[in-house]
Amino acid sequence: MKKPIAALLSSTLLSICFTLLVLGAIGWVLGDLGGTPPTDVTLSFDQGHGVRVGAQVRCRGIAVGRVSAVRLEGEGVRVEVSLESESRSFLMREGTRWWIDRPVVEWSGVGGLDGAFKDRVVEVDPGPSDGPIVADFRGLDAPPVLSHHQPGDLELVLMASRRGSLQRGAAVLYRGIRIGTILDTTLAEDATSIEARILIERRYAPLVRDNSRFHEAGAFDLDLGFSGLRARLDSLETLMVGGVSLVTPDAPGERVESGARFEVDPEERDEWAEWRPRIPLED
Repeated sequence: MKKPIAALLSSTLLSICFTLLVLGAIGWVLGDLGGTPPTDVTLSFDQGHGVRVGAQVRCRGIAVGRVSAVRLEGEGVRVEVSLESESRSFLMREGTRWWIDRPVVEWSGVGGLDGAFKDRVVEVDPGPSDGPIVADFRGLDAPPVLSHHQPGDLELVLMASRRGSLQRGAAVLYRGIRIGTILDTTLAEDATSIEARILIERRYAPLVRDNSRFHEAGAFDLDLGFSGLRARLDSLETLMVGGVSLVTPDAPGERVESGARFEVDPEERDEWAEWRPRIPLED
């Protein structure tokens, strides 16, 4: 009798193990199809700004994933993201920017209005395609002035004794034409000056040379001389919002690369107004 009982117990155990394996496989399939999606990227923010599980992740207006989890972590918020398989290779790169789309009111305008009437979404701007693969990112505290950069754009640093017209989102001008944008302003590390990051659009990058000069825009000047009263009024936008203007000499110097630094003059000098360099622009 012992042998049949042992055989029965063995058969029962095998049946139980087989049943558990089947149930586990079914649970895995159902979880993969309709449960919580796997986490590809983890984002750290100071504030969650109302983002929820299931929120859409968008890149340049195209849905590329979903928020799979939101939780408090330390003094901030941890947001986990599941990406579409075809998006992982170019979004999980060092230098990729992530932010929560929300309304922002600045002197330069109002942005993120979609977030005022719809559910919050997470926006993403890809980093360099040859950057290393990473899965953990520090999200931006506020939506950037420009949602994405183009290859060939020129990023520079301007230094000034005071902020003046160097306002976030304001224009960088050349002969009154907008050629770039002020991305942000901050105190220098030693707090002795102001530093502003600006972005010059790729097409206009040849205008910036190592002997170029920048001066504050948004001025309103009255000059009373022998020839009468002369007034100079910049555009209404720069008068209200601020900005900075670029001038380059008739004999342009060498082109500069991203990271170059320039001093900002409070106003345009008389001789600068006479400069008329011939500089072909990029297509």
